[in-house]
Amino acid sequence: MAGAAVPTPRFLADVYEAASECNKCSLCQATCPAYVVNPVEWETARGRIALIRDAMEGRLELRDIEDGPLSSCLTCDNCVAACAPRVPTGHIVSRARQELHAQEGYPWAQSFALRSVLPRPGALRALHGFARFTRRTGLYGLARRTGLLSWLGTLGALAEQGGPPPDRTVYQMLGDLPDAAQPVRGTVAMLVCCLSNLTAPEATDATIRVLLASGYDVHVPQLGCSGLPARTLGDRDAMVDMAVKNSAVLSRLDVDAYIGDTASCTEHYREYGSIAGDDRQVGERAREVAHHTALASDFLDRNGVRGDLGPLRWRVTIDEPCALPIDGPERGATRRLLEQIPYLEIVPLHERAMCCGGAGTYFARQPERSEAILQRKFENIRASGAEIVVTENISCLLQLRAGAARYAPNVKVMHIMEVMLASLQGAERRRAVLAG
Repeated sequence: MAGAAVPTPRFLADVYEAASECNKCSLCQATCPAYVVNPVEWETARGRIALIRDAMEGRLELRDIEDGPLSSCLTCDNCVAACAPRVPTGHIVSRARQELHAQEGYPWAQSFALRSVLPRPGALRALHGFARFTRRTGLYGLARRTGLLSWLGTLGALAEQGGPPPDRTVYQMLGDLPDAAQPVRGTVAMLVCCLSNLTAPEATDATIRVLLASGYDVHVPQLGCSGLPARTLGDRDAMVDMAVKNSAVLSRLDVDAYIGDTASCTEHYREYGSIAGDDRQVGERAREVAHHTALASDFLDRNGVRGDLGPLRWRVTIDEPCALPIDGPERGATRRLLEQIPYLEIVPLHERAMCCGGAGTYFARQPERSEAILQRKFENIRASGAEIVVTENISCLLQLRAGAARYAPNVKVMHIMEVMLASLQGAERRRAVLAG
């Protein structure tokens, strides 16, 4: 008897085979942060994939599952770690969002942000200047106290989450940097995350300083957004445009590696080869960027932190960004670096790789679900007994700092490079005391 005919997908043919590999085993349930706080079938990877496949095969439309199955996925890929066939749920959901917007159109505000603001360094500088103006004039504090920020949608939620705007961006801090420690081992380019630049520039400043102390000259090109928000929100054209523009800027540099200090953005840069590798003008550089991009912790873990590390008598725990490759060495790089610091106590964190609910603008688009996920995360953080939570992703950093303010005021949240810099500076102070 002839086998059943294989359905022909109406769209998303590039991910149809991957979606068909789901064996409906349900192991994804225990690892999905959205499902554990809202245990309904369509919150699982299995449920989302089944519905998207139904849309591909014509049993329903993507707009029928826009609210819920498509919108509530964090695209964190925690589910992939438990999936035997490794179905790439986050990628399939992102592609479904892209297809949905191609069919139904794009929200105008989202399109303006993704196509007119985030790709342009000048627009990002203007945004920081305006944010700094609101802080200095007291408008930011007034808007926060009166609840006006809640009326500003995603932009207001980002302003609330990020806290008072910093006085300087990463680019404005460059004049205070020391020279690279001798002998110089190489030259790298710093891939500055636009969100980190606007909300936590001290983390990127620490990363640059640790690289300099380790013997690397650091170039800091003026870049627009990496394009990751466009991917997760479903604007494929904007994603490709940002990859092309950044690849063009990076083509002017002669460096040994491209270093990021935000796990999610760095992983996105590592996909530039598949995103813009076919572009006739910058395709070769896009592929080269993808091949030579590394996360700061992984880069320094492989090449070594040069210089003495001073003792830190802290009790820390590690929250692993879910953007890290599931089976890659990046997963253990932060711990291996921290283990080199004398007297630093590292305590385990239950569900350390479970998403904190702060992915991109998820906390603004799904506030109740994001808060429930964050509460679960802090139950585990409090149980660990840690004084400091260490991470390496800007969305995690902001979400965890906001959570600490509400659920664990005595817990501090730091970027891994801030901890490494504190250790290096501690050793330098000790040498100065002994020399004096």
